[in-house]
Amino acid sequence: MTSRPDPAWSRRAVTTPVFVGRRGPLAVVDQAWEDAGAGRPAVVWVEGEAGAGKTAFLARAVAGRRASAVLTATGDAAETALAHGLLDQLVAGLPPGLLDRFPLLRPDRAPRADPLAVGADLLGALGAVPDDDPVLVVLDDLQWADPASVRALVFALRRLRHDRVLVLAGLRHPGAGPGDAAESGHAQDAWWERLPATGETIRRVRLEGLDPGELSELAAALGRPLGSTGAAERLWRHTRGHPLHARTLLEELPAEVLAGTADVLPAPRSLPSVLLVRLARAAPATEALVVAAAVLGESAPLALAGAVAGLDDPADALDEAVGLGLVEELPGGPPVRIGFVHPLVRAAVRGDLPPTRRRALHAAAAARMAGRAALDHRIAAAAGPDPALATEIEELVAAPGAALAGAEAADLLRAAADLSTDPDERERRLLAATSRLIGDGEIARAVALTGAVEGCRPGPWRSAVLGQLALFTGRFGVAREWFEAALATAPDESGEERPGDRARAGAAAHLAILHLLHGDPERAVATAGVALSQGARGDDVRLPGGLALVLGLAALGRGADARAVLDRATGTDGRPPLVDALIVRGMLAALAGDDPAAAVDLDEAVQRARAGEPVRGLALALAFRPAVADRTGAPDGVIEGFELAVTLARDGGTALPGALAHAFAAEALAVRGRAADARAHLAAAAAAGPRWWGVDVCAAIAAARLAEVSDDPAGVLEALAPTRDEGVRALADGLGMLAPRVLETEALLALGRRGEAAASLAALEERAAGRHRIDVARLRLALEGGRPRSVAETGVGDVAAPHAIARLETEIGRRLLAAGERRAGVDLLRGARDTLARLGAAPWRARCDELLHTAGLTPARADSDDGALGLTPHEEAVVALVARGLTNREIGRDLYITPRTVAYHLSNVYAKLGVASRRELMRLHAT
Repeated sequence: MTSRPDPAWSRRAVTTPVFVGRRGPLAVVDQAWEDAGAGRPAVVWVEGEAGAGKTAFLARAVAGRRASAVLTATGDAAETALAHGLLDQLVAGLPPGLLDRFPLLRPDRAPRADPLAVGADLLGALGAVPDDDPVLVVLDDLQWADPASVRALVFALRRLRHDRVLVLAGLRHPGAGPGDAAESGHAQDAWWERLPATGETIRRVRLEGLDPGELSELAAALGRPLGSTGAAERLWRHTRGHPLHARTLLEELPAEVLAGTADVLPAPRSLPSVLLVRLARAAPATEALVVAAAVLGESAPLALAGAVAGLDDPADALDEAVGLGLVEELPGGPPVRIGFVHPLVRAAVRGDLPPTRRRALHAAAAARMAGRAALDHRIAAAAGPDPALATEIEELVAAPGAALAGAEAADLLRAAADLSTDPDERERRLLAATSRLIGDGEIARAVALTGAVEGCRPGPWRSAVLGQLALFTGRFGVAREWFEAALATAPDESGEERPGDRARAGAAAHLAILHLLHGDPERAVATAGVALSQGARGDDVRLPGGLALVLGLAALGRGADARAVLDRATGTDGRPPLVDALIVRGMLAALAGDDPAAAVDLDEAVQRARAGEPVRGLALALAFRPAVADRTGAPDGVIEGFELAVTLARDGGTALPGALAHAFAAEALAVRGRAADARAHLAAAAAAGPRWWGVDVCAAIAAARLAEVSDDPAGVLEALAPTRDEGVRALADGLGMLAPRVLETEALLALGRRGEAAASLAALEERAAGRHRIDVARLRLALEGGRPRSVAETGVGDVAAPHAIARLETEIGRRLLAAGERRAGVDLLRGARDTLARLGAAPWRARCDELLHTAGLTPARADSDDGALGLTPHEEAVVALVARGLTNREIGRDLYITPRTVAYHLSNVYAKLGVASRRELMRLHAT
């Protein structure tokens, strides 16, 4: 081989431009690296089908690691007969001078040099590399390694004993994806079976498809964020998470195609030719059956597909299609159903159809079907304007019993607009479609329609919609102009409820939200009152107006008035509570320190939203919910919960909830001692959208928490600077956001500024409620002394806040130890330590460990109960819900994934943990 490794690998690997997911496999490499650093040589065998991301994984796995040398080599199908070709690449990364000491490693070795003798020189060279850091050996595409190199490598690796060497080996295995040819490269050389020897550990990692959350991450990393909350799941179903196929589609397709709810996405451009060659060789009847099935869906009754194809008996055609690896007969029935072996096969076949033939097949399908299915095929068959069909679609969307999601209804209304001939009807349907998307939280998809909305004639509805698009994308000044323009229009319609009246009321309601974001709760309350007093019906008025009114009243310190408004909306008069009202009440409770009450409301709201009830504030609920769960002592799945909230906000284009989710995640990660991850979330919060005081406060809390767990009180005060603005502090105090005061008081105490700390504590104490009462008790004890023997003696034992209780127990235990009451102090510290270990609060647990050590005890290793299962955050979240007895369907609803995705995660969990059933998994989790 003539290629050589990049010199940049020689000391430090470089990071790859785009890489997402793979936390579990990377953790395997991390452990192998630790072993190698301790003199236990290790091999990690990385397998995956073509395009699974093996090369990118290997690059990320070694990125940033300090190594004595990084030796890299890549197999090539054209060079398998080049003796020692792979080895020549590898040894080029050795320090200068070693090749002179080991001449059989030089390219000018004898042509017939014995591979075992070459391997002996390689072993000597690995042992002679200077420095105490491990040697990294990175081998990619080993299925194409030449036999001589394989023998030399195996000889050397088998004889490693206490050497600091880590080998990462990438190997392609045959996949079951579309277009896989019969050949899959060379079979694995039998010499590799001679590993492991006595000295090294072999670990196997198989790279499977990315899950929907990771696909969303990939899209964002490529600068092509998904424009819909359901787009990631749809892309996963289409590609089954295959990284190369997914990335290709993300780079090839416009955002609106990825975000839409059309029946099928296209296939990557490189794929159809492979599949269509097979189809072109088939009999005409087989080709007709396959293309008819592609028009009908992922699966269809065989009889229907045959009828649409014009076949009297499709049996022979089915046999040939199955033999070609295009379709399969699905289990179950009768009737017999057929489906494509992979979604991309269907996409390739359907994408190759000429438009005229595709429309004709849709028309044939519509003629043989009824109801909604027939309507969908009629829409797909339409070749131009059809006012009657447009009216039928609009009536379907408006029907009282139509259970259509906002995005689905919006797509139907868009289709109706495109089929319309009358300009008024076209604009009305377009504005209705955009409003549906906004109401469903699909802001990114709605923003994509901005140009079309701007093309509508001036009017209050147009202005209100454009104002909302500007508001939700952070263009606050533009939003204000549009809302004021809507409010300035004069009523000119007749009727009981004029469309312009509702648009003007909606503009006022959203203008109230804008006042709140600008830190002007008085104007927010006044403007919301105007909006709600106009009598316009609809969630686009009631929900934003109610949110601005309640939060504005609370921020003004009028908590009783805010609760009265909420009580009228949350069912105290016998009506079922509105889901969005529950979300607002849960948010207020969380901000004010009443996490148990917040958990009840937010859990109910999320469950009802997942059951199909209409909700606009789901992204906010998902941002607050994991933070509340964490503080109430339910840490399982918390980080996964934040990832879900971030993904939903990012895919939906809702910047404000996304920024909050990042800030909340940063604090939770800081408490877990994961400083780098916390800082990454803080950076993401700053970049997620426009700055406003609420995100500034939450981000300041997280940054201060990072400084606090690092024993940096000066850094705490510096991080809290944004919260010392008088206006911001008044707003935070009104909502009960007292964490800045808690952190400030603690930092002042640590700096010895006791007078300032006393004043800060007094201001905190007069406002404290909920979990903040525990903080007050701890800080009062630190400031004034005293020797309570239990939390109960401080008067705050009735508050459900395990983090805060454990920290108070730590302070009481410390004081008891200092007073010579060792037994009582140790008992409290052990209890606090166990609680903090269960919650994953590593920095605070470490402080308990230090105190126990000074008392003559040796606590368990700090990492003894972290990551023991080796599961990814996604898998941990699934396991936690399985342990609660939930079914796959229930878990899917809770995590916003499909049951198939749940089953995918469970199969990985079973393999990692060596269990075969849910019962075994639950028993293992309980221990």
